[in-house]
Amino acid sequence: MKRLLTLLLPWLVGLAALAITAVLALHEQRTQQQTLRASFDLGLRQTANRVEQRIASYELVLRGAQGLFRAAERVDAAAFSTYVDALLAGADFAGLQAIGHAPALRAAGGRLSSPVTFVAPAIGQNLTVLGFDLQDEPVRRAAMLQSRDSGSIAITRKLRLLIDPESGPQNGFLMVLPLYAPGQPLATVDERRRHHRGWVFAAFRMSDLMSSLYGEGMPGLEVRIHDGVALNDATLMYQSGGAQAQAARFEAQEYIGFAGHTWTLVVRTQADFDALHNLDAPRIIVIAGIGVSLLLALLTQQLVRGRERAHAVAQRMTRQLRDSEERYRRIVETADEGIWMGDAEQRTSFVNPKALQMLGYEAGQLIGLPLTVLLEEPGRAQVAASLALRDQAATTHHELQLRRKDGTALWASLAMNPIIDAAGHYAGALAMFTDISQARQAEARRSVLESQLRESQKMEAIGTLAGGIAHDFNNILAAILGNAALAREQLAPGHPAAAHLAQIGQAGGHARNLVQQIVAFGRRQPLARVAQPLAPLVEASMTLLRATLPAAVDLQVVLPAEPVWARVDGNQFQQVLMNLCTNAWHALHGSSGRVTVGLAVVTLDADGAQALGHLRPGPHARLWVSDSGSGMDAATRARIFEPFFTTKPVGQGTGLGLSVVHGIVAAHEGAIAVHSTPGEGSRFEVYLPQLPAPAQPPTTDRAAAPPQQGQGERVLYVDDDPVMVTLVEALLDRAGYAVSCFGDARAALAALQAEPAAFDLVITDYNMPELSGLDVVQALRSVRPALPVIISSGYLSEDMRAAAAQAGVPHLLQKEYTVEQLVPLVQQVLAAQNRK
Repeated sequence: MKRLLTLLLPWLVGLAALAITAVLALHEQRTQQQTLRASFDLGLRQTANRVEQRIASYELVLRGAQGLFRAAERVDAAAFSTYVDALLAGADFAGLQAIGHAPALRAAGGRLSSPVTFVAPAIGQNLTVLGFDLQDEPVRRAAMLQSRDSGSIAITRKLRLLIDPESGPQNGFLMVLPLYAPGQPLATVDERRRHHRGWVFAAFRMSDLMSSLYGEGMPGLEVRIHDGVALNDATLMYQSGGAQAQAARFEAQEYIGFAGHTWTLVVRTQADFDALHNLDAPRIIVIAGIGVSLLLALLTQQLVRGRERAHAVAQRMTRQLRDSEERYRRIVETADEGIWMGDAEQRTSFVNPKALQMLGYEAGQLIGLPLTVLLEEPGRAQVAASLALRDQAATTHHELQLRRKDGTALWASLAMNPIIDAAGHYAGALAMFTDISQARQAEARRSVLESQLRESQKMEAIGTLAGGIAHDFNNILAAILGNAALAREQLAPGHPAAAHLAQIGQAGGHARNLVQQIVAFGRRQPLARVAQPLAPLVEASMTLLRATLPAAVDLQVVLPAEPVWARVDGNQFQQVLMNLCTNAWHALHGSSGRVTVGLAVVTLDADGAQALGHLRPGPHARLWVSDSGSGMDAATRARIFEPFFTTKPVGQGTGLGLSVVHGIVAAHEGAIAVHSTPGEGSRFEVYLPQLPAPAQPPTTDRAAAPPQQGQGERVLYVDDDPVMVTLVEALLDRAGYAVSCFGDARAALAALQAEPAAFDLVITDYNMPELSGLDVVQALRSVRPALPVIISSGYLSEDMRAAAAQAGVPHLLQKEYTVEQLVPLVQQVLAAQNRK
């Protein structure tokens, strides 16, 4: 029996080994099939990932070119080529044939044209595309318009590159990015179209791109890439190797999406796929099981290891899938846009955290509610109409108001798309919305600033006109006042004409003050701004005002305990205060009432300073004048600073008071605000930059000594106005000076050149034909450099003062003050000359 067992044992062992070998061989075959499938799927995924990564690197290159145009005011061909060559130095950009630039031009009839202006590298066939209009070709044009409207990158469909010859074209595509005007809002499609300036694009050859990833191809695998989801020869962009007739062991598809575009990646095994993998394990197991029983353990160990490898591949793929799901979940939860999803009945099924934060709801509070309950009209009706179209709806964009949980409104830009399930049925809608409240507020603020700018420009234009006529008025007034004063001196006491001449002088003085107001309004009157406390100026003005106000008017003054300092022209500051108080008094219409004048220090923040105009934030002196009068409506408030606009009856106002105030305040780098309601009075507030109080108060100059009688000094006077010549001659002759008058500047120069030592002083008009007063000064310097000169003019601008100082003439005379200031000024100049 034992012998039989011994004989049979090898057979039994052999049969057992064969049985075990058969079981193990069949198991190994199944394991290898799984391993091959896992390897194939991994190759498919790696191919898709590499294509996606390469496209992403291309996008970065193109965005770098876009950044070049954003950063530079002007980009020429050389700078563009240098920049692109630097970008293309790396190996990651193989397959990229050229990067170019095409502007957005409008041809006759409004047709969009985009000729290629730059291309790099600027070599070989790349140069042939210069000047080609990319809008002429539908595939390129479609991608460019998509990019312009979306504001992001776009990719064309399959096309033939222009740089490829007609005889052997290769498949390729273009990647385009839009260029917009810098600093412009791009929130909507209309804004992006309006500020669009052109494109940068990159051309790629598909075969070069794939070759850069795998060389001539992937061993054992055939790779095809189709443009879109349709699989046919028309959409085929790339195929590695030749097509094989036999059936493939494995074949799969992967969709690659980027820039709103889809490619279909098709991978199938080839005949040599099996040869690249070890399939001898079952045969080895059979041989080992028959020949050597000891190899059974080794074969078992090999099977265990094989199972471990297969399990590791499966775990890795599961982990990748889990990571992908987690990545998309984080994108949705951390997105900076609100995301809403609804079911087929338009009930809320999902809202991301950003949307809950924007709307003020807690998680779960919106589930089951329709989207329309969150909308204000007319956006509610627009969205409801889009949802009613269900699967027939296209992508819609709306700018509308959402209602937060607390009832406040939120302006948002909303984009909505229908959701279609795998069966092609309508499954709901997806909406994404962005908070544009700040953009809306900025737009409203811009409208306010534009309105302020228009008003400022209008006042500037009127001021220019008003300042321009002051010169002629002052010449006329100087002649009137001077001759009236001379005539009044020549009359005997009690002469009947004396009263009339006095009235002429009084009227001329009023006219001179009016001209000063016109010059002040136009901001053309030179300022004498000094740092000084404002309270004494207010008190001095109130002393004068109290003497003129009726007893029925209650004048109240509110002054701070501490001094308020600012850099002002004292006379013009008092003129502002007197004009405002006079307006407040007139607003009472002769009845009893109250006028309040106050001074204080306020600190303006950035918003408050901007609301007043172009003030800087910080401490300001605020002067206010309020009344209890009739007040003003909005239409009157809008025009009160216009020159010659008045609500007073004819003969009771010139309409220049507030215009002058506006001009003086602007010249002092300040601002003025008006608050008024009909029936409730008005309040004018003037804001001036405050200065810190100095360590010592400024001192005032002592009064100038009265002029003395001349001693026959010789004065040469030049003026083309005969009336002024007569007036000045009489004034200087009466004061004891020997005067030689000339109406022509060249004649005066000829007289001086003939006798350079014959004159002690020259007085010349500034505005004369042929030669100006400065021309006369320059000619005098070549004859007698030390001869003192006085320049007179009906209007002394800052530019004229600077030019006179540069020419060495420190003494200037305004013609309207000829009677009062000419003789003292002559005495002062001659006295200074004698002291040298």
